[in-house]
Amino acid sequence: MMARWRMANSSAGAVLRAVLDLGSAPRSVVARHAGVSPATVTWQSRALVEAGLLVELPESPGPGGVGRPHSPIALDAAGNVVIAVHIAAVQITVAVVDIAGSVLHREQVPHRTHAPYDILDAVVDRVRAVGANLADQVRIRGLGVAIGGRVDAATGSVVEHSYLRWRDVPVREYLSARTGLPVSVDSHTRATVHAEQLYGRLRGSASSIVLFVGNVIDAAIAVHGRVNCGPHFGAGSIARLLGTTNRFALEALGDHALLARAETVGRFDGFPAVVAAAAAGGPQREYFIERARVMGEVAAALIDLIDPEALVLIDRGLITVPGVREAYDEAVRAHSTIGADPGEVIFASTFPGQVLVMAAAGVVLQELFSDPLSTVVAQAV
Repeated sequence: MMARWRMANSSAGAVLRAVLDLGSAPRSVVARHAGVSPATVTWQSRALVEAGLLVELPESPGPGGVGRPHSPIALDAAGNVVIAVHIAAVQITVAVVDIAGSVLHREQVPHRTHAPYDILDAVVDRVRAVGANLADQVRIRGLGVAIGGRVDAATGSVVEHSYLRWRDVPVREYLSARTGLPVSVDSHTRATVHAEQLYGRLRGSASSIVLFVGNVIDAAIAVHGRVNCGPHFGAGSIARLLGTTNRFALEALGDHALLARAETVGRFDGFPAVVAAAAAGGPQREYFIERARVMGEVAAALIDLIDPEALVLIDRGLITVPGVREAYDEAVRAHSTIGADPGEVIFASTFPGQVLVMAAAGVVLQELFSDPLSTVVAQAV
């Protein structure tokens, strides 16, 4: 069985992705959408059904009741999930996401310390608990971990995380040994590209950028649909680019810096309280607008660099704080030399309130949809 699955794998991802895009559909429609022959869809769909990723639906008549009946195929979303873990500056988020991209469960646990193995032990505890609560017939296809900083996705290690002060932490090895699950690890920004490509704004985009503005500020770039990582795992690092503004250092732009600034004049119970005060028109609003003006210049430079079809901008003030979107747009218009119209290029995330959960899920789901049968084999080993 494993050998046949491996032989079938060259276009299995195209078939599975087509079914994701289409919903339930007959094999002939899937073939046209995936750009493969009907015979290939028949072969691949059989393997994907055997692997538990697709289901065959009851026969239905042809269009208008004319022609041979067909049996549509669909994702078995109810039977297949991934566990998603995002490691942020102050907390971990653990979630269950099905292969259709629906978030079924989500919980957060604050860090007790920033020590890497304290945090990873907390991840292990919650992953075990979440997995134990899933129904017996639900298959866990993997554990995806997203984190800021420089990440070696090939080895599953965090090379460097400046805020948490992690260096060379073998996240995949540690979590896999303690959960028994196949573990995939990547930077949250690259992972967000994958999630947006599968389920959101970047579906079908050949060239794209995700610009993440949070406690960690970085970017991810995809060309021809492939996310660039680089030999030093640092593609998307924009600290030097930020330094050219001569107004703010990188550390003055992060969420933690805005929180510290707000707390010089008042007491706030975490960064969400600062966002809420700014959204209500408080003086904190200007912090977000100042940041947007600087990051808008960075967005303009990135847009000029690759002329993308879309730039997904993640900034917690973008939608909620009045004037922030306008500040970004004005900066891009002023500084983009190719004359990019921000209204046509810059978009908010498809996943408001769920960005980091979907990023973590995207780490493993992009592997599943790229090479589904090998992923199944790898899990079975």
